[in-house]
Amino acid sequence: MLTFTNAAEQAAWNMAEALNEKAFVAMKHAEEAQEAFRTGRMAMRRQFKARGLSDIDASIRWKGTAQAQAALADVEYYMSQASMYNDAAATQYAKALYLKGR
Repeated sequence: MLTFTNAAEQAAWNMAEALNEKAFVAMKHAEEAQEAFRTGRMAMRRQFKARGLSDIDASIRWKGTAQAQAALADVEYYMSQASMYNDAAATQYAKALYLKGR
């Protein structure tokens, strides 16, 4: 059980927990976007295979589509958001530990 010595320490800890939760949500969105990219790529490969074309051609064609570009942009955005929130949470955890040690 966590015990807090003052309100500032508890506020820092609560802020860190909230930021950490936002980081997890952003990571979940990034995973969903990555899965959308992978699913689309596999569908394109199946279509190309049915026409007798190679997987490489399918991957190249898929990566050029708007849907693939949007999925990759979403992955990049949500990963940067997750990183930002995670760094901010780490700072707040450090602040809470500092305040606890004073």
